[in-house]
Amino acid sequence: MERLSQAELAREAWAELAHEGQRAPSGDWRTWVFLGGRGAGKTRAGAEWVWETALRLGEGGRIALVAPTLNDARAVMIEGPSGLLNLPYWSGATYEPSRRRLRFPGGAVGLVFSAEEPQRLRGPQFHAAWGDEVCAWFYGEETLAMLRLGLRLPWPVRASDSLWGRGPSAPSGTSRPDAAIMLGRGQKAPPSRPDASWRVAQADPDEPNRAQAASDRVASGSAPKLVLTTTPKPGRLMRGVLAEAGCVRTHAGTKANAAHLAPGFLTAMEDLYGGTRRAAQELEGKLLEAEGALFRLEDIERAKGLGEEWVARSRPHPSAAPTPSPNGEGERLERIVVAVDPPAGTLTGRPRDACGIVVAGVVGRRFVVLEDRTAAGLSPDGWAGRVKAAVDDWRPVDPNTRVVLETNQGGAMGESVLRNCGLTAPVRRVHATTGKVTRAEPVAALYEHGRVAHAAGLEALEEELLGLGADDAGGRSPDRADALVWAITELSRPRWEGPRLTQL
Repeated sequence: MERLSQAELAREAWAELAHEGQRAPSGDWRTWVFLGGRGAGKTRAGAEWVWETALRLGEGGRIALVAPTLNDARAVMIEGPSGLLNLPYWSGATYEPSRRRLRFPGGAVGLVFSAEEPQRLRGPQFHAAWGDEVCAWFYGEETLAMLRLGLRLPWPVRASDSLWGRGPSAPSGTSRPDAAIMLGRGQKAPPSRPDASWRVAQADPDEPNRAQAASDRVASGSAPKLVLTTTPKPGRLMRGVLAEAGCVRTHAGTKANAAHLAPGFLTAMEDLYGGTRRAAQELEGKLLEAEGALFRLEDIERAKGLGEEWVARSRPHPSAAPTPSPNGEGERLERIVVAVDPPAGTLTGRPRDACGIVVAGVVGRRFVVLEDRTAAGLSPDGWAGRVKAAVDDWRPVDPNTRVVLETNQGGAMGESVLRNCGLTAPVRRVHATTGKVTRAEPVAALYEHGRVAHAAGLEALEEELLGLGADDAGGRSPDRADALVWAITELSRPRWEGPRLTQL
């Protein structure tokens, strides 16, 4: 019991030492993102979580450790001052560089990967993962995708319940993780496969009944967990992760960890960069708009909170009498359009880009973005069917729901494809004569003035808007954003007057 008490005290010491951003959130989350400034203690937080997780999992536990490069993994995550081998309360782990493997007391292993080689994540499977400096990953989206496909091993009951006295102890016949979690310097770590005599020596004599009752069955809801620690950088990768269900975040600026930094460091950095964009990102740990982005984050966030009211008031009872809004802005949704941005090659086979399909309407002087039905890899009949389905779904709200179709890809043939799929709604063909950013500028101004509202579930579209015009937009075609621009541009015109060809 002496060693177990030491473990409890050590964990409590870290809980008192850690600032708010370093503490793993409670609750049932799948991804924890710690956004922090330089020196905010991100590595320490990730390493502490990995140690605790490794000892919870015990024998057979598998944890992925992913860094921008293999050198970063070794120099920062493993052997760094706050790395896995240098934490003050934990010892007994051994690093095998040639095998890219870290062995923990109790039998869990950490497997090391580089974001420069995402395909090495194809095949292995894990219970948990820690990704460090995600915004610096060269192949960020591919690496994260491969990592998540490997996060498929459920945590056993002993990992979910036993540690720190929150449930039954480890099953009989397994190594006991909480008996050797934090070994003092110089103490001998348990063998990777403890024999019966060692287990008996470490066992708590007061818990034989609970130990016998526990089993290795999979705990309900014990899904794999992913921890991402990074200084933020604008881009679709991080914004996409933060928008996911099951993702929680903590945040800390460099000041939060000032007690562990060199004297004068913060003052020097603030003298150099105070009040600049670099200071907000690198010192305060703020996720900013991308450099040169046309749409501002604050405008998108404001729009997100407004649209559901109009959807809820219009969709369930479209035949009901109009209901005034709380702000007196008019009636329910009307003049609904389905805007379509067909992908390149759409009439010659399955295109690589997505077909942008966005539904929007008007209420009073406000434009409401209702749905994003964008899809990639569809045949012409496939995307035309999605467009027809969107029109059919929204016609009970607006019987005059119509389609706005960009004709740069395929010309008038696009309308023929829609008609062949049974579409009977009016179609307005539009042709782009200016660049996407130029066309989007008037729409961005409407967002800035608070005249656009978003329904829920538009995260992918919102991400594209935030990257439109940015230097690091990633080279992908902003199909969703382009369709939205066509939709709002159409709705800002006078009421429908029949077919015509519009050039912008």
